Amino acid sequence: MAQPLEKIRAAVISITATGDKKQNLEKIFTRAEEAVKDGASWVSLPEMFSFHGPYNELWENAEFENGPLNDRLSNFASRHGVVLFAGSVGERPENSTSGKIYNTQYVFGRRGEKLAKYRKTHLFNLKDQAGKTLYCESDGYLSGNDLVTVAIDGWKVGLATCYDLRFTDLFSALSMSGPPDCLVIPAAFTHQTGMYHWELLLRARAVENICYVVAPNQVGVHSPGKQSYGHGLVVDPWGTVLADTGHLEGVAMAAMALERMKICRGQLPALDNKRPEIYR
Repeated sequence: MAQPLEKIRAAVISITATGDKKQNLEKIFTRAEEAVKDGASWVSLPEMFSFHGPYNELWENAEFENGPLNDRLSNFASRHGVVLFAGSVGERPENSTSGKIYNTQYVFGRRGEKLAKYRKTHLFNLKDQAGKTLYCESDGYLSGNDLVTVAIDGWKVGLATCYDLRFTDLFSALSMSGPPDCLVIPAAFTHQTGMYHWELLLRARAVENICYVVAPNQVGVHSPGKQSYGHGLVVDPWGTVLADTGHLEGVAMAAMALERMKICRGQLPALDNKRPEIYR
């Protein structure tokens, strides 16, 4: 078995996706090319980067798993020899008449092979103080039911998407077979809640698992009333923010090192001190 990569240069990308799929894809691939030129080995895209528009247009802008967008993402990964965490995209389910889609995260390896597929499990619903619905993902999306970890470059990687970040039981389940080395959490985390909770929760997930967290986030106004917080982050196992895309579209990058994680786990043996027999 190949030795794990001791160091990985991870890039997070932030864009403002809208209802214009063609323009969104031009933006995201331009930014991904920038990341590769700057030496990224893992490239991570945000949630729903190809289309972030009206729910009544979700189906027509989504694709089946073997569609042309995944071919393009696979080709990008193989052409540049990188691991591509393809944020999330709209996936049309086979044999469905509901008109709803999955919010699906695909991961492509350095030869363009599909390494993993994760469908977002928690759907986000948000109302303002007057009770008006701002977001209701269950109107347009289906929930996934399977949690996913995958071995990449010798690292154990756990996958989650946006609203999943708030559910600690999900991350506990991802670590049942051993703690992850990295969590990849693409998002279009809202500005309303992001300013209070985004960095806080990401750093908490890093600290409680003593692992790296890679979290690309969308930014800016997608449509009236829908705004994402930005600040795509890479966080280290001690909870330190290593890279931040800020409040603008762009790329941020940081080096992740297995040795750093080993040092943190040695300094704080919380993972060894767990008592799962009493957590049920």
